[in-house]
Amino acid sequence: MKRHTGFLTTIVVGLLVLLGLNPSGHEPIASRWNYNEHLFPVFRDRCGSCHIEGGIAPMSLVDYQKAFPWAQSIREEVLNLRMPPWQAEDGFGSFLNGHALSVKEMDMILEWSSGGYPRGPRDRTPIVPELSVDWSFGKPSIELKLSEPYFIDRNTDEIVRYFIILNNTDKDQWIEGIDFKPGAQSLVRGISLFVDTSGLARSLDAQDASLGFTEKVGQSFPTAPPIAIWRPGQIPLVKRGISHYLSEGSDLVLRVHYKKTWLTKGYEFFDRTRVGLYFSERSDQIRSIVVTSPEKFENRESSFHYEIKESIALLALFPEVVVGSSMLKVEAVMSDGSHVPLLFLREPSLGWPTRFWLDKPTVLPAGSQIKITALLEANAIRLNEISLLGVNTNAPIRLAIDFVNGGF
Repeated sequence: MKRHTGFLTTIVVGLLVLLGLNPSGHEPIASRWNYNEHLFPVFRDRCGSCHIEGGIAPMSLVDYQKAFPWAQSIREEVLNLRMPPWQAEDGFGSFLNGHALSVKEMDMILEWSSGGYPRGPRDRTPIVPELSVDWSFGKPSIELKLSEPYFIDRNTDEIVRYFIILNNTDKDQWIEGIDFKPGAQSLVRGISLFVDTSGLARSLDAQDASLGFTEKVGQSFPTAPPIAIWRPGQIPLVKRGISHYLSEGSDLVLRVHYKKTWLTKGYEFFDRTRVGLYFSERSDQIRSIVVTSPEKFENRESSFHYEIKESIALLALFPEVVVGSSMLKVEAVMSDGSHVPLLFLREPSLGWPTRFWLDKPTVLPAGSQIKITALLEANAIRLNEISLLGVNTNAPIRLAIDFVNGGF
């Protein structure tokens, strides 16, 4: 009986192979690239700050046993340019904090994920990294944190809270670098840091019985764009020679967005996020203005602009789009009519707010313009989202422009 069973099994397996099916459930190896030698460095460097044990993503990609079951999902995310989450179109502007996959990296991932996702030589098995708790630039000038751990109960899946982490500074400071270290790393979806000179945050904090204060539609805070934003996978920057001004008597306010994944739902967490500030001597001050669109668009493709009154060196762009759009384009229009490409986003999303730091400051003389063009989707739906920029939220498109006065 056993001989007949074995014979029949051999026939079935042979038929499956002839039909192009793999009875083991693992695809035939057809990839030049393997995980240990080729894919691990890509996943570590491009994905490992989120897709790591204890990270915000629901699976680790820096451990072969945990990565390969997700091969087809990885393929789909890469093919659709959803991961890593970098929306800027390659070649239309250049950015310091860009982290889109290179063409070679994409080809490697796609071939590996569809070619049997081979593991590679066992003697080349990499050491699985741990989630880093070190500061990116060494010891900061000052480390700040929540006054006490903030508790997220098992029934709360998503919440945004503001916390005052530095109250009533006793002297002026110049901040050239900011780094963030979330406490509950599997929960913190995004962090923003604001300077408040009005005392408004203190007033809102006093009205809330819990630690910090919550975010509400119609709320009057923030009143200006954040001086820094962070999301998982985003590399912080130190900006030598330019800095944010923190005046005496100001408060520093932290906005933390907590969001659970399917792995963390139903669990309790404590968070005590830390912020590292790197001070410098007085230097060129980073300033921000916010350009807003009309409240209503007459056509699906619409443009609006901001005229440069005095010569500036453009440093960064922070868009906020709360209406369904298939494209957002930002250009500089010089006085001779020439156009300088700055930023192009396909299907801009609020899911991963990003400040796009230009690779090199762009000098815009007085009389030039920043032109913003949007292509709205048919029957575009307006989202009821709270702005991080501290502006009129009736405008569906907002753009924060960071600059220093004069040229470099």
